[in-house]
Amino acid sequence: MNISRYFTLEELTYSKTAKDEGIDNQPGPAEIESLRKLCSAVLDPLREAVGRPIQVTSGYRGPVLNRRIKGAAKSQHLTGQAADIQSPGMAVIELFKMVIRLKLPFDQIIYEVKGSSKWVHVSHDPDANSGEILLAEFSTDGRVTYPRITAQQAMEMTEPVTRSRGAAAEPGYVETADEPEREVPKTRSVNEAAPVGASRKPAAKKVPARRVSATKVVAKKAAAKSAAAKKASIAAGPPAKTGTTRRRG
Repeated sequence: MNISRYFTLEELTYSKTAKDEGIDNQPGPAEIESLRKLCSAVLDPLREAVGRPIQVTSGYRGPVLNRRIKGAAKSQHLTGQAADIQSPGMAVIELFKMVIRLKLPFDQIIYEVKGSSKWVHVSHDPDANSGEILLAEFSTDGRVTYPRITAQQAMEMTEPVTRSRGAAAEPGYVETADEPEREVPKTRSVNEAAPVGASRKPAAKKVPARRVSATKVVAKKAAAKSAAAKKASIAAGPPAKTGTTRRRG
């Protein structure tokens, strides 16, 4: 089933892990619509720009599959907003740079290298594209860190040239957790890196409005009325004297 000019639903939901372990990885209508938007906004324009096929190594991941590979709890793969991609015959780092150079509306793009495996993770969120650029650094103890870089730093990246007797092998792919947990709102632009040690200022605590009882309101109004009457009385002066006057005989 085609969901865009260049991509099918089958390739955007394929998972070797799900296939090997019998995991149902079929998306619902909302996830399919997100995949359509990802294709029309990012993947289709990228395919036209590079002039060669784009291979989706992992797109939609259902909850069971996401837990199986220990993906992020709020992974954009879960919602159909992300895909891991490669392009046969094209260096992965150049594919990474191409997405940025074209200024495609991505929410997050990550250059991933794990051993001999390399891929680009790219996502699209129609409501909040932040243009965040990250690198995935996999340590030997299984941990992954995601340093943030600027577009300029991404354009300056290079890969070491290796010598081999045969043609360069295509980069492999490992279906694994490949994006950070989202803990703070996305606010940075494509050309801005997060300052080192930056912290968020806690929001001001909202103080609830004080409630005043009806009795106090009535008493306050009565006091104000009494004060106004007293002020008017003073302004009018002392009252005129009344009574009879004795006549002299």
